[in-house]
Amino acid sequence: MRHLFMLTLLASVTGCQNEESPSAFYERYNESTAAGITTLEEDARFYSSRKNRELDAKILSLMKATSKTKEDVVRLYLDVSKSVARCKEIHLEQETVAGDTAHLVYSQTDICGNTSTEPETQNVWLVDENGWKIDKVEISL
Repeated sequence: MRHLFMLTLLASVTGCQNEESPSAFYERYNESTAAGITTLEEDARFYSSRKNRELDAKILSLMKATSKTKEDVVRLYLDVSKSVARCKEIHLEQETVAGDTAHLVYSQTDICGNTSTEPETQNVWLVDENGWKIDKVEISL
């Protein structure tokens, strides 16, 4: 009887883990960014290991190109990210999950007064690295 109880408990605990969907994860990231992520470390927790390496390389490149400090470049990066997240209202159009990867397609509308004559979209690729992480983002503005 005790073994049956333990098996039932184990099944309920593992079966009830409610993993966040890829779109819920990305929308939570977008809301956090719009609210103002304040450090690179906070932002990095949403990114895949590959994306974090890519971002580090871009920051170093911008530091060399602009002769600005790392803090200045990071502040500019976070400010631009915040501005885009605040000014773009996103609507999920498509979510495709295949194993440990996901592709999201969002339509977006500018809510800050900038009008576009072309449809605006966001394509987001995620990977599961102990939870969903952003691996690549393409935003049409």
